[in-house]
Amino acid sequence: MASTARRLGGVGVAVVALIGAATANSMQRSKAINAASVKAQAQVDETLPRVIAGLEALSKDVAGKAERGARLQPVEDLVGQITSQSDVTQLSTTFAEFEVEPFFKPYASVGPHAYFLGEQPLYSSDAKLTDMLVPLARAATVSGTATALTAYGGSVWAVGVGRSEKTNPQQQPILFALGEQLTPALLEPLATGNQVAVVLVPSGKHQDAVGAGPTDAVESLKRRLISMKLDESPCCARKTIAPGVEVLIHKDPSPLLTEGANEASKTTPVFFGVGGLIALVGLIFAFRGGAKEQDPESAALLRETASQLKQSQEQLQRLSQQLSLNNTNRMDAPVTPAPQGDEGLGSTQASVQTSRYEIVAPLGEGGMARVSVAVVRGAEGFRRTFVLKRLRPELAGNQEVVNQFIDEARLGASLVHSNIVPVFDFGRDADGYFLAQEYIVGRDVDALIEASKAQRGRPLELPIVLLIAQEALKALSYAHTKKNDAGKPMGLVHRDVSPNNLMVSARGELKLLDFGIVKSEDRVTKTQAGVVKGNLFFMSPEQARALEVDARSDLFSMGMVLFSSITGNPLYSGNNVYELMTRAGTGLTDEDRARVKAECGPLADVILKALSLDPKDRYADAEEFAKALNTLGPAATTGELHQLMESLFATAFAEERAKFAVQA
Repeated sequence: MASTARRLGGVGVAVVALIGAATANSMQRSKAINAASVKAQAQVDETLPRVIAGLEALSKDVAGKAERGARLQPVEDLVGQITSQSDVTQLSTTFAEFEVEPFFKPYASVGPHAYFLGEQPLYSSDAKLTDMLVPLARAATVSGTATALTAYGGSVWAVGVGRSEKTNPQQQPILFALGEQLTPALLEPLATGNQVAVVLVPSGKHQDAVGAGPTDAVESLKRRLISMKLDESPCCARKTIAPGVEVLIHKDPSPLLTEGANEASKTTPVFFGVGGLIALVGLIFAFRGGAKEQDPESAALLRETASQLKQSQEQLQRLSQQLSLNNTNRMDAPVTPAPQGDEGLGSTQASVQTSRYEIVAPLGEGGMARVSVAVVRGAEGFRRTFVLKRLRPELAGNQEVVNQFIDEARLGASLVHSNIVPVFDFGRDADGYFLAQEYIVGRDVDALIEASKAQRGRPLELPIVLLIAQEALKALSYAHTKKNDAGKPMGLVHRDVSPNNLMVSARGELKLLDFGIVKSEDRVTKTQAGVVKGNLFFMSPEQARALEVDARSDLFSMGMVLFSSITGNPLYSGNNVYELMTRAGTGLTDEDRARVKAECGPLADVILKALSLDPKDRYADAEEFAKALNTLGPAATTGELHQLMESLFATAFAEERAKFAVQA
């Protein structure tokens, strides 16, 4: 009976050992291949911005040709002669005659083209294009050139506009717009240089997609356009880069996946060797009898087997540790390259430390950073939740972007005010640069407006709008008058005051957030001349024109926030970014002013003053703006705003708190 039990036990040990070896080997193989998949997808994601930059470069090349076309000597000779409308009409005829002239053939052969006098169309080789080109012409009158990628006629076009050096007596330049169709031949160098396949999709029509690169990869991307459900292979990335224009790229992941499989195969002999030895010991135990029955030869065999088993286990442990280290170094390092040097707030030691922030849930992702809810744990059950903003790994090698991220953290940490979301921590760890901000259960003003419209059938009432505005102006007044440690004014301008950057907590507190593009005399990075950053729906005219801005630009944006809050919609509208930029750069029209007076009630006069085209005609500072609002009646209390938030978002807040409490 004992012998039977011993045999069954020994065989059981052998079976379990072999199954365990197979399971461990499968898990290690899955881990290695998953790590390789992550690396492959990271390489694709890292390549996408380079491809987009290459497409933008094609547009800039077209803009260069357009600028040369605008500065042709025959064109420059005509500009100064335009003094009347009849001259303009004659000019249109003259440009039509250019089509047959030898000097114009290099431009006519590129693609559709058009001439403008200022923003007035003069001549177009394709009349359907004229309306589409007008916004670009407006932009070029300010910046000298303008570019765009656009979908037209079933194709994707790189469009550029250039301006003449000379102007007519009314200071109007000649503008030449030129479009070049993006063909496989033009895309091929971009695909080859980045070792990817590239596909452009106009207006969401997969049948009109055009691509370059390896044929199989291009066809794979086109099939993805047709399929409603994309496969999960780590090969592809896609992004909408302009209205009606989407780009997809494919990078072959097989070398990295093969490498991962090869790494996994190295452990297979070890796992099965150890499992086999354990199985052998079990079988010997089962069929060689008990210790008393063993002859000296059997005992020696068992001792030798046990010794080999111990050595194999030690070898397996060393190999597993080495594989883990290799996976960390080889799979993660290319994704998050360790930045060299750090003149920001983080210590240099942080680059080799594991992150102490445990991700609970992702919140979103932008062009510079990924934002998540994260938790930090400490002794005796201590736990605190933060919003963790982490620099995208592929940007860690871009020192300009790193400096901008450091600036945001430094400036955010220096702003200590009850109406500003504080930055509590900044540093660099094994996952790259990060900053940690206060976690607020709440919603931004844009979400508040939309929820009010959806659930109550109306936007926000005047007392609520007054409270939001007054609290926001307190934050702006503090920021605008902030001085550095030397007592020198910092010259802070937020430059992105909008409903999305005004957070209302569940308790009814208002917080200004996102100082990522703030203007300051203390910044390391400076916005280049001619570069426009911010939200076009709420941007001041001088900011849209890429001119110098001061605190009064933020007050203009605050006026736009007031209009959206009380009416439920932004004042400006446009079909694309160029139309919006033109609207923002022009400022209010007579029609806009009439709309403000008709829809804003008691707020109308205050809003119109804040939205004056000339900054000198606006409120001098945030305090003066707030005083003007105080004359309109009592604002709501924080408690009343709290009640509104709970009535609109109670269920969502409860789910959010429960979710993060459990996951944290």
